[in-house]
Order: sequence, then structure tokens, then C-alpha cells
Amino acid sequence: MQQSSSISTKQAEQDNLILAISMIGSYIRQPTDHSSPENRLLFLAYSNDLEQFSDLLRSRPLDLSVIQNFEGYTVLHYACYNNSYQMCEIIINYQERRENNPLNMEKFINSVAIDKFTPLHFAAQRGNLQILNLLKLKGADLKATSQQGLNIMHVGAQGNQPNSIVFALANGIKLVDFDINGGTALHWACLKGCEDSANYLLPLIEQKKPYFPLNSLDSHQYTPLHLAVHSGNTKLVKKLLFYGADKKIKGYENKTPANMAEENDFKNIYNLLTKKRGFLISFFNLKQGLKRVRKNRLELMRFGGFMIFLLVSYLFYMVDDFTPIVPDYIFFGITLLFFILIVCSNPGYQIRRQEPLYTLITAFNHQDICPICNVVKLPRSKHCDICQRCVLIYDHHCPWINNCVGAENHLIFISFLISLEASLIYALFRTISQCFVGNQNELEFFDEPLIFWAILSINILIEIIFALGITLLLVTQIYNIFLGKTTFERFAVQNQNSTMRSVTADSNKSSLIEDDLPSQKKDRFVRCSCKNLFNFLTNGATQRKKEQAIRF
Repeated sequence: MQQSSSISTKQAEQDNLILAISMIGSYIRQPTDHSSPENRLLFLAYSNDLEQFSDLLRSRPLDLSVIQNFEGYTVLHYACYNNSYQMCEIIINYQERRENNPLNMEKFINSVAIDKFTPLHFAAQRGNLQILNLLKLKGADLKATSQQGLNIMHVGAQGNQPNSIVFALANGIKLVDFDINGGTALHWACLKGCEDSANYLLPLIEQKKPYFPLNSLDSHQYTPLHLAVHSGNTKLVKKLLFYGADKKIKGYENKTPANMAEENDFKNIYNLLTKKRGFLISFFNLKQGLKRVRKNRLELMRFGGFMIFLLVSYLFYMVDDFTPIVPDYIFFGITLLFFILIVCSNPGYQIRRQEPLYTLITAFNHQDICPICNVVKLPRSKHCDICQRCVLIYDHHCPWINNCVGAENHLIFISFLISLEASLIYALFRTISQCFVGNQNELEFFDEPLIFWAILSINILIEIIFALGITLLLVTQIYNIFLGKTTFERFAVQNQNSTMRSVTADSNKSSLIEDDLPSQKKDRFVRCSCKNLFNFLTNGATQRKKEQAIRF
């Protein structure tokens, strides 16, 4: 009991240390004193009552620059906090007419509260580009920092606002700008578990180890990975690991991120940080690893070695007359041709545009933009972390061909699988037939029956394993085509459904979910199979037309 109490006390101390930094807006309070016109004006700004606010300004002359609450917040602070562009316009236009002095106006725009937050900080936390640009136009200090050294990128990151992050980047603010505690915008995004912010910040990480500032410790001895673990966001932890976060770094009280996950009872995160992948999974790339993987042509040697093995093996135990094995080499040649075509094919990479990222984010939702490729992602497209490109109708990245499968090469991939399947089945039939024919090769070391039967058995085993694997892959691909889904879409939906079932396992709705989903899939398969097949055959051209139709 005492041990449990001490652990909880330590955990509370750790939480207090992490959250010791006050968040932007933590001092914002609703004004309670309405006795004077000035206090009522603050209340109306807080309530975002545009009509009464304007009426009060028209009824008497007021200097907005001197109207503040006891924390130092002005009506412009409140307007930015409420994300109200109209209120900001009313306030700025009124004060400009009254002041008629650019220096005084600039001072009002950059007015600071007791925590030294300016209206610009609140606009950045809300991610409103209209307000940010308005304040910039009126002379806002874009590099202003709060009492704790937070700039607009820091507060945009903690508010999960990629718009503010891109705005900050376009105005000279960098990821390596630290607050007074040595924290970057990435530290703040991870502390708050903000995935959208992290998606725009992680591409800014240095590409060489130690991947600065991804693995930098702040003054509280926390890396972004420590803070992401503390937030409990599994997806964010995965993303950090993929970009090169070092899970062995020891931080506060000599704790690794895994230690923090264990203390917080985050089992999934703890498993991510501690469990190692098996050899077969790693070697055959059956599952994407939690580390940076570069596109590497050496990957082709794994599959190429298998094909060469089958080709050379025929010379060992087949008859010495070349004629009977001509069909074997025909099958091999066709498969090799499709293999070369799929390796060299363009899966449907989206065209990288010349517009700056800031131009894109002003015209489109940040979730529709890939900050790495600098493109507007079409529906069903996805960024491949290995190819480092966005792929139209992304199906999956296949390490055996060292390429992605997408809208423009999916048909070639299916053709390759069919030819490979036919080659394997034919090779397996010929190898099994050889068991009845016996050894007819004139090579001396084949005179030993043990060697002959050992090589024959190894061939049969390898061919069966690959034939079963390719069959399963081919059936899955064909089923996906008639279902009208990609492999990525299908299994992403399955993961969501499994999560939904686990959440509602104790409710009466769980049985309805489990009963309804398969019937919906079955109905869609029967009803739309022909249409889906036609769409599959025309995907490449259709997607390119959609891509060309994007206008700014």
C-alpha cells in the first residue's frame, strides 16, 4: 500500500513538472465587473457580441489601448482568443481612426499581458490565417515571445494548428527556436498529443543522426518522445519512432520513455518501445518497422535470389536434354518481364507543384495537404514514407519490388502476380514429377542419392511456401478490386472496426456492429463488382484528370 502511494506521489510530481509551464490563455477569465463602460466593453469583447460592442463604441469615445483587465488583456486579446475576425476588424478600424498615429497603433497591436502574450499569440493558437495576416499588416511583431519564451510556432503547435506553423515558417521562425526551458514547437506538440502539428513539424527534423531537435532534452530532461508517451498518444509515438526518436535516452529521474509508459500503464505504447520484431518479419518486411527505411535496390536481391535459385535448380536435377525444360524458361522469362516492368513503373506519384506550402495552406484544408511533397492530396492518395512521395490510390508499398503499388501500376502488379503464380505452380508440378523420374543428371556429385533428394526436397518446400503466399496475395488483391478498395483502405477500416468493437464490447450495440458490417461488405461486393472492376482499369487516367483539375 505504501509502495503504491509513493508511486502515485512520484507520478503526481512528474505531471506537475511537465505541466508547470502555463498554457496560453490559462489566465483568460470572463470579466465580472460591468459597472463602467470600459469593463462592459471588455465583457462584450469576451462574449463576442459584435452589435452591442459597436453600439457602445459609437455612443462614447473610448481609448481601447488603455482598456485592460487586471491581467493586462485588451479587447484585441479577447477578439483573437474568440477567433473572431469581424471583432478584430471593428477594434482595429476604430482605434486607427482614433489614433491616426502608426506608432501608437503598432504599440496597441503588440500590447502584452502579464504573461507577455500578445494578440498575435492567441491568433496563432486558433490558427486563423485571416487574423494573423491582419495583425501582420498592422505591424504585429511576428517574433514576439511570451514570458516563457513561446513564439507563435510554439503556441500554434500546442493548439494543433498547422496553419500557424506554416505561417511562422513563412515569416522566418524556425523549429530550432527554443523557449526558456529549451523546448521546441515539437516538444509542445508532443506534450499536448497534437498529431496534426507533429505532421508538419517532423519533416523539418534534420535528416542525419541524432535527428536534432527530435532527440534533444529540454531543461526538465524530457525529449519529444518522453512527452508523447506522457500524452498517451500511440500514433504520435509511432510517428516519432519512425522519424528516428531514440527510445533509449534517459530523461527526468533517469527514466526512458518505456519507463514512463510502464508507470502510466500505457500497455500498447510500452510494447511499441520494448518489443523487438522477429527475424522473419524483419527480413521479409512483412510489417513496416518503426524506423526510417530508405528505398534500397538491394531489397530486390531477396526476390531476385529466389528466382535465380529456381532457374539454376533446373540445371541440377532435370534431364540433360535442354528441350524438355524450355517451358520452364518461357514461364521464367514472362515473369521476369513483368518483374522488370513493375520495378521500373511509376505507381502514380502526384506531381510536385511549385507553389510554396503557405500558398497551399491558404487555399486548402491542412489535412488535404502533404507538407513533405508539397501537394494537395487527392482522395484515396497516401504519402509513402519509404518512397517519400504521395501515391494516387495507394495500395501498399511492396519491398519485393522496391516500389509502391498505386493507380498507374496496379494492373501491372496483378499481371506480375498471375505470371509468378503460374510459374510457381508449373515449377512445383515439374519438381514433384522429377521425384518419379529420378536423377538423370550426369553431374558427378549428383550420383549421391542423398544430395539429389535433399535438393529436391528443399525445392519443393520453397516452391510450396512461395506458392501459398502468392496465392493468398493474389486472392486478396482480386477480392479488393471487386470490393472497390485498396489493401490500405481495407485493412485501415478493419482496424477501426476492431477498435470500435473493443470500445463497445460491454454494450448492446456490439452485436449490431458485428452483424451489420459483413453483410454490408457482401452486398457491396455483389452489387458493385463490375463497376469496381471498370474503375480499377481506368484509375490512372481518372486520377490524373482530377489532379489537373485542382486550381488555386
